Amino acid sequence: MSAHPHTIRLPAPEYLVPSRFLLTLVLLGLALIGSVFSVYAAVSDPAQFAYSWFFAFYFFFTIALGSFFWVVLHYACDSEWTVLARRTWENLLGLLPVCFVLFLPIFLIPELRDTLWKWMARPDDHEVILRNGYLNEGRFYLFAFSYWAYFILAGLYYRRASVQQDADGNPVLSRQMHDHSYLALVIFGVLETFIGFDWFMGLDWRWASSLFGVYNFAICAQASLAAGIVLIAMLRSAGFLRAMNAEHFYLMGKLLFGFTIFWAYIAFGQYLLIWYANIPEETIFYNNHNCGHWFYLTYFLIAGKFIFPTIYLLAQDTKKSLRSLTFISLWILFMHGVELYWFIMPYAHHAIGPRWQDFVAFITVGSILGYAYIRIAATASLFPTRDPRMVECLTITN
Repeated sequence: MSAHPHTIRLPAPEYLVPSRFLLTLVLLGLALIGSVFSVYAAVSDPAQFAYSWFFAFYFFFTIALGSFFWVVLHYACDSEWTVLARRTWENLLGLLPVCFVLFLPIFLIPELRDTLWKWMARPDDHEVILRNGYLNEGRFYLFAFSYWAYFILAGLYYRRASVQQDADGNPVLSRQMHDHSYLALVIFGVLETFIGFDWFMGLDWRWASSLFGVYNFAICAQASLAAGIVLIAMLRSAGFLRAMNAEHFYLMGKLLFGFTIFWAYIAFGQYLLIWYANIPEETIFYNNHNCGHWFYLTYFLIAGKFIFPTIYLLAQDTKKSLRSLTFISLWILFMHGVELYWFIMPYAHHAIGPRWQDFVAFITVGSILGYAYIRIAATASLFPTRDPRMVECLTITN
């Protein structure tokens, strides 16, 4: 709910100047150096590089994809408290075209593509033939370009309309985005499910799970929420977004707590149903990911991504402190990386442990997207300055 004093002083627009931050040059330098090492890694060991690059790409892609959910959910719910934070996720949406470019190497280079999605290199395999209605290259490419086309265009629409409102304050733009948001949420749910099927679960095309679409959504939503909190903390440390207060942090903390529980519920529910049914096409995943030393990583995920964050976020004071929220958000992002590593890398090698290609790919992709984010954020105010719900956002109370 919101309180309404007689006079509310609206905050002035805040703009990021990339040239004032050393981080901009650091990220650009790392991106250039990392690109050189990435080419060397791709030439020297293309099989390992394919998995390393996909791991790095999917880590950051899930953050950008989850941001679409948070932006559209804001408009669907006519949310008031999220106004000051919304531009952070809108700027993450601007990274989707860059993510598309980073996806092209593993999508178009046959040696890398066939390493990840092995069914493409086995057209005569009996099980591939049985699934040919879905596992065929034409359908795979058509769906992939459909995913990118929709999320890039829809993401640009929401950010562009929000920035346009900064200039004229036209409330009609908010109403239009609200009206579009219901269908956008449905389309998001369908497309992120098939992205999970095609790219993520498709690393083992023999595996089947009816809950995987929701699982893919859970990791996207949780990771993007945590990333947004970290970015807001970084901006505040640089003197921006001072209009946000403990009430906003508390609401973000409650959402982070809720989606931590939601992730655990879906992850455990998927495992429980597969264990109970005991169908070979389903159990193959857990058999492969719980063998050898990967077994210990499974338990680390349970403790590190569910038990510790849940206990940590129980207290109100923790959720109202941006410093505490930033710490647990960084931890959740770390565990997000651990989870993706646990999911992807058993297909690359049986022995647990990172390879140098993993670090090169992660630093390269992260630096490119970090540099792009700063440039995108600098093109508009760091928060929607003339949103119709700005007064309610400034006076929100829990």
